Amino acid sequence: MTASIRSICLAALLAGGAAWAQQNPVDNPDNPHSTKSKDKQGSKPATNAEIDAAERDNPHHPQNKDREMAGMDHGATMKNATPQMMLQKLHLTNLEEIEMAKLAEQNGSDRVKGYARTLLRDHQDADVKVNELAKKKGIALSDSPKDPEIRKHMEAAKDELSRLKGPEFDRAFANRMSTGHKRVISMVQAWRQDCRDQDVCNLIDTLLPQLQKHAEMADQLKGPAAMGRTPENR
Repeated sequence: MTASIRSICLAALLAGGAAWAQQNPVDNPDNPHSTKSKDKQGSKPATNAEIDAAERDNPHHPQNKDREMAGMDHGATMKNATPQMMLQKLHLTNLEEIEMAKLAEQNGSDRVKGYARTLLRDHQDADVKVNELAKKKGIALSDSPKDPEIRKHMEAAKDELSRLKGPEFDRAFANRMSTGHKRVISMVQAWRQDCRDQDVCNLIDTLLPQLQKHAEMADQLKGPAAMGRTPENR
């Protein structure tokens, strides 16, 4: 009888101890769910990579300067492009069209050469306006893209076009001018919708009709020749 009572009491003590342990678990720091373990994780020093990643969100971080310059090649297509990015992109576009026009005067037919002369004149005049505005605003413009991949792509396209002659050159050139001008037009129209710098807005308003005219003339070049006439220069 006494042994039975002792067994009952021992079982009750063990059950009570288990219940208390569940309510108050030992805070083992090796337990990943332990508060001490979390404190230990929270106090872990940040690595250089983590610090640098956090710093890159800082607009004054040095790498953001390079990113901004690269944006002049890529991000300039965005509606929130800065005036500097817009002027840089317009300058590079003018230089590319001037170079393509000179190539067309060498390799193209009479129809294409007439179009090339219009391109050369208009983009030279446009680039004067772009450079004057950049100088007014204290912006230094680069004559080549910052992104080496873009430079490589442009050189490859130019080399491929320069190897063509006659009708093959005419078709390739007309397609390139049509596609390229329409892409620039879309970009400039997107800028205009969100334009806040009045000087840049006025420049866009001046250049956009010319770009649209060039795209229309390129589309005419893509069609069959009409009695040998050059595209209409309105």
